[in-house]
Amino acid sequence: MLRKKCCQTFNLLLSVRRILLLLLLLPFAGCHPSGPTAFVPLKPVVVNEAAAYPSQEPGTKPPILTGFATLTKEQLDEGWVQLFDGVSTYGWEVTEGEGTITVMTDGTKNYLVLDKQDKEKTIILHRGSEITLEYKSDGKHPDFSTIHFETFLDAQAPRYTSMNELRGVLCPMEIQPLTESDWKPAAGKSEAKWSDGILELTGGLGMVETVKEYGDFILQLEYFTEKGVNSGVFFRCIQGEMMNGYEVQIFNSPPDEDYKKFIGTDTGGIFRRQVGRNVGPKDGEWNYLTIAVRGADVATWVNGIQVTDWTDTQEEHENPRNGLRLQPGTIQLQGHDADTKILFRNFRIVEIKQKL
Repeated sequence: MLRKKCCQTFNLLLSVRRILLLLLLLPFAGCHPSGPTAFVPLKPVVVNEAAAYPSQEPGTKPPILTGFATLTKEQLDEGWVQLFDGVSTYGWEVTEGEGTITVMTDGTKNYLVLDKQDKEKTIILHRGSEITLEYKSDGKHPDFSTIHFETFLDAQAPRYTSMNELRGVLCPMEIQPLTESDWKPAAGKSEAKWSDGILELTGGLGMVETVKEYGDFILQLEYFTEKGVNSGVFFRCIQGEMMNGYEVQIFNSPPDEDYKKFIGTDTGGIFRRQVGRNVGPKDGEWNYLTIAVRGADVATWVNGIQVTDWTDTQEEHENPRNGLRLQPGTIQLQGHDADTKILFRNFRIVEIKQKL
């Protein structure tokens, strides 16, 4: 949790927030942050802490997060994800300088607000993204010409020097489809059948994997499950082996017994590593999954909302089940049960060539 700090005076607080509504406050999807036409005093948003920041202890079932800023089907189809969920500061922190990030509302929209503490420079970091604010010499008023926004969700991340270019959503650039010819059997019993671009896995526990190996990348796909179906997307896998990779879970409706045994059992969670926030993906319909990996950092989005923000701090090991694996590996899809099936479609991937 971020430490709350008070501004030196009430007037300074109002002044800073008024400025930053034009600059930093991330709006709902697809909108440019122009701020209110007339300043309206902002009030703190009441956050469901258990849903926004779920417990990482085994035995805890995360509540469903509600009230977040949603994306349209058209935006999800195009690959957009939210950088700000609209209800919490999840994924954001001040990493240099002084300041406090909070979520405030004007009664119609929620905003991510930085309270500046009279320092010359503040960096606000989101997993894989950062906003750098460089201030004028008085330390109170931002110099709009030196605002930078960088993100590894954008494979060719430009630097934005205009407030009007700062958006609340991002879509990976140069992302390319993965088709039937890009996949092969890996291990186990699962049968893979392709029809009209849809991959169906049936037949029991087993894996299919990419022909190519990937290290740092952004992967997007859609999946369809009936109630009770368990699956996963594994990455940096040891080629040809069974489930020897990091696992991003796919399980919309886990049984209570799973919560007692494991962490990360909800869709988007890093299985056995980090609990994923539950944003309510539903069985019986297509859901969207985005996985972004760079170095030891992993972030996932379900239906455009970020659900994990995780760094592997273990010692390096060839097998990611036992430690940090940085070298490339295959991406594997899991068939889990003999009497169930899972459908996938619209695979897209882009490799991240270097850190920003």
